[in-house]
Amino acid sequence: MRQQGWPSVASWALTLAAVVGVSYFAIDLIRQCTPTAIVGAGAAEARATISTLADALKPSVSSAPLVVIRGEDPTPKLIVHTHAADVEIDLIEDHWYGDTYSKVQAKGCRVQFVVPLDRMTDRDVLLVPGSEGEPARIVVLAPRPRVDAEMLSIVPESIEFTERNTGLRYARSWLGMDNRDAMVRQLRPKLLEAVSEPAVRARAEQSAREFFEKRFAEWLRSELRMGRDVTVDVRWTE
Repeated sequence: MRQQGWPSVASWALTLAAVVGVSYFAIDLIRQCTPTAIVGAGAAEARATISTLADALKPSVSSAPLVVIRGEDPTPKLIVHTHAADVEIDLIEDHWYGDTYSKVQAKGCRVQFVVPLDRMTDRDVLLVPGSEGEPARIVVLAPRPRVDAEMLSIVPESIEFTERNTGLRYARSWLGMDNRDAMVRQLRPKLLEAVSEPAVRARAEQSAREFFEKRFAEWLRSELRMGRDVTVDVRWTE
């Protein structure tokens, strides 16, 4: 009985030694494959190193800005005048249970006046020879300058909105209610209304007339080899 027990004990001992050896080998292999910064560092530094390694292993993704071309406007336009304006709108709501005063401002708005060149042809530039001491004339027939409604400029960063409530309407502030969106939508119509005033349109027409007289007419004089005594007569056709 004793002789049979010794082999079993020896077999168990050899098995235990093999397990210990394999475990040691595995642990040593893991240590060799682990960065020394993680093995020797503290918990906080180890987490930071792991985070750095994770970031380094992330796939690099590059995104390009998306530009959607929605169309083109091939209509030739001659910009003859740019009008700058500040737009301000007030709104007062008066009720027996309280009042609301709202105000929106947009500074540095810009509007362009253009002459639509697609309405002009070569027959709209006429040469009238001089006679009896009268200088020759270049008659330019052009459409009257108009607002380019597609090129209104209202800078969002310049928009300022204020609102004050009294009485029971003060609860609007608690509920996050205001008139901002409704009033901002009125800026564009208000700007178009402002530049429709006769004084503004008169300045735009004067700018267009000066352009034709000083720029466009100079080119014609050079091409036609005419003297400086030629006068320019600009007439609006519509």
